[in-house]
Amino acid sequence: GFSFNRLFIRAQRTRWGSCSAKGNISLNWRLVKAPWHVSDYVILHELAHTRFLDHSAAYWREVEKVAPDYVEAKEWLKNYGPYL
Repeated sequence: GFSFNRLFIRAQRTRWGSCSAKGNISLNWRLVKAPWHVSDYVILHELAHTRFLDHSAAYWREVEKVAPDYVEAKEWLKNYGPYL
């Protein structure tokens, strides 16, 4: 049920993804090296920003609805992301 404008694959050094106010989503190419549940979380995280452009409680409820294991995925990125 999400919609976005354009998708960009980039070589960001400090971000896994981002979503602009225009609905453009950028994803880090290194996500292809992460486990599926981690890359899915990042994609769903950015898609949720098409509805909420902040990290409010409502935003995190939306993320939890579409990615119930998001806490584990965030932890994986924190621990292993720098090695990708």
